[in-house]
Amino acid sequence: MTLFSLRMKVPHEGMSQLTTESNPAAAKQAGLVYVVDDEPMVGDVVQAILKMGGYESVLFDDPKTALQALSVANPKPALLLTDFLMPQMTGRELIQHCKKAHPELKTILYSGNVQEETVAFYPTRPDRFLRKPFTPKTLIDLVQSVLED
Repeated sequence: MTLFSLRMKVPHEGMSQLTTESNPAAAKQAGLVYVVDDEPMVGDVVQAILKMGGYESVLFDDPKTALQALSVANPKPALLLTDFLMPQMTGRELIQHCKKAHPELKTILYSGNVQEETVAFYPTRPDRFLRKPFTPKTLIDLVQSVLED
């Protein structure tokens, strides 16, 4: 077993921009966001950023659990936001399964280990790719952009 620590810088000024620049009313109308990350700390930070941006989200620490929840969800989430590298199933595989069952589902794949150029070669690609580390504003802007497409 390999242990490692993960640090994410969340600039304080980026957090204050969310409350002044984001549109919480539009975010609520955009629909539910599923967040999938096997690292609880990262998932919690992503969920907190989404909340500050006005988005409602559900956090899963296991892609298989997220896939099961998606199959019975009513209404379905508007967006799947997932980490790439997870032990039971990669974010790419999760997106592939989700898109097969729900082709209209918008997706964002994020990673600190994989480059966007690599993701471009996958047969099923996310709507957008986000490189870690990212700022709160970058995340909210990308979520808003994907949901508006």
